[in-house]
Amino acid sequence: LFLPARLSVYLCRGAIPPYIPNEEEDLLDEGNVSEPVTIQVGINFHRVLDVDVVKSEIDLLTWMRFVWTDTRLAWNPEDYNGLDKMWFWVEDGAGLAETSEIWTPDIELWNQKESIKTSFSNSFAAVDPDGSIFWSRPGHLNPICKFQGLHDFPFDNLMCVIELGSWSYSGKFMRLEPFEEGYSIGGSETSGEAFSEFRLKNITAELRIYPPYPSDPLADWPVLLYTISFNRSWQPYIRGYLIAQILFNCIGFACFWMPVQSGERLGLAITAMLSAVAADLVVVSKLPSASELTWMQKFSMVSQIYAAFCVLEGVVVSYFYFQTSADLVPGYLRCFFCNARRLSSFKRRRYAQRQKSHGLDNSGSSVDTLNLDDSNGSGNSPAGTFRSAPSFRPRDADDFQHKSEIKHNRYWKKWAQGVDDFSRVLIPSSYVVIVAVFIAQVTV
Repeated sequence: LFLPARLSVYLCRGAIPPYIPNEEEDLLDEGNVSEPVTIQVGINFHRVLDVDVVKSEIDLLTWMRFVWTDTRLAWNPEDYNGLDKMWFWVEDGAGLAETSEIWTPDIELWNQKESIKTSFSNSFAAVDPDGSIFWSRPGHLNPICKFQGLHDFPFDNLMCVIELGSWSYSGKFMRLEPFEEGYSIGGSETSGEAFSEFRLKNITAELRIYPPYPSDPLADWPVLLYTISFNRSWQPYIRGYLIAQILFNCIGFACFWMPVQSGERLGLAITAMLSAVAADLVVVSKLPSASELTWMQKFSMVSQIYAAFCVLEGVVVSYFYFQTSADLVPGYLRCFFCNARRLSSFKRRRYAQRQKSHGLDNSGSSVDTLNLDDSNGSGNSPAGTFRSAPSFRPRDADDFQHKSEIKHNRYWKKWAQGVDDFSRVLIPSSYVVIVAVFIAQVTV
């Protein structure tokens, strides 16, 4: 018979090697059916296509390699004119596919977004005369990652763990081990990254044995764990976001030296704050909505606090600078307290009159009425107080009606100057210290 036809007599694509069909009992000496088949796994990492920290997934261009031995495919090269290599087609990433010609292991990506049966190309498996098989396929490795190291963003070194193992066969039937080191990097002129945000930094492969289920205490589950670390290009974040945040804060600090009479003082502070918020929104869009805070988010929060302080400081200084009253009590509160005092005094007098009358007819007693209108326009009445409150009189900065207002305004201008002097010294210097502390935490 032709060699492939002869091998197909002994081959069952659904049976794990070295299984021998029952009708070939005399061939049992060719294989030890009690030993599990050993699958060697290797991955060549060709290129990093995408790292999506928001969706917790990555896309890697890789070459997946499986090596195992199937004695049912062994032959003697001397019987076939020195034939020392054969290739068998594997369809849909599995030996059980309709057009597949041999059995293949069902190694699967346990933390998968997409199965390797569909993300890798169909290819031939190379078979040697002793039955050893080398099956290599190019394709995309798409795992779901539990990222580590994201808290240092954008100076982070992300790590993702990839878990490969058989989905159907336990350790009683299939064992795993790394092929050579278990991984390789590159392999062609088109491998590697250029003008990319992420680059491969380091890869390690480790064999892990999961304990068996209680229903089958002899069946453990071996897997290969690949720990992949990535280097992020942090320079674009420094140029585009970090330096911008610092510049926006410095622009906000410049408001401390602008004259209070200038209307652009508050406008500049508000613009600087909104610009800092806009830059922060761009950075937040590249991060997951998680409770943990990254390095950049902490820095943005501090920058926004300083930007908000610049706005509030401008409001406070303007309030003091144009103040003309003797105190900071608003006119509506002064009106309320004045009415409350007059009402209390009225009730006390009325109660005293009732005590003196000893039951006289109420029509004969004189009753004071509370007159809330001061026809003379004096400032002693609540209404007069309300109308004369400085907050309710339209005026310009130097439009003073009494000498007392000039005196009071000079007093409050000293407070405004003191707030500005305090802000000019303490706020920029404290900001420099905090920026230095943040930068000291960076490890590139």
